[in-house]
Amino acid sequence: TMYPESFFKELEQVKSDIEEKIAHKFTTCLANLYRTGNDSNGWHSDNEKELGRNPVIASLSLGATRSFQLKHKTDSSQRFNIELPSGSLLIMKGTTQEFWKHQIPKTKKHVGERINLTFRTIL
Repeated sequence: TMYPESFFKELEQVKSDIEEKIAHKFTTCLANLYRTGNDSNGWHSDNEKELGRNPVIASLSLGATRSFQLKHKTDSSQRFNIELPSGSLLIMKGTTQEFWKHQIPKTKKHVGERINLTFRTIL
């Protein structure tokens, strides 16, 4: 069970800046800490029913650069690798979650800590 906390002032400002930039309102933020290259997030889609159909998800990377990988669910020839440096904002929307999976893979390279703030709208 998750127990949400209120947005603190600085996080509310980050959320507001992103909302203004992409013209979408968010209700939640999930924070993930990647301590080393061993910390990862395997292949998945953000398709929880609470997010509704075709959710908009804004992912802000802070700290070490990590690879973000996308692969199509039925066409294995469609794969992408995107490097996410500190300060990068990745937006997933439309049918992304319906047709694609994504991950932050493990890496043997020495990488520093990375915090990922993922803004979502819970219906």
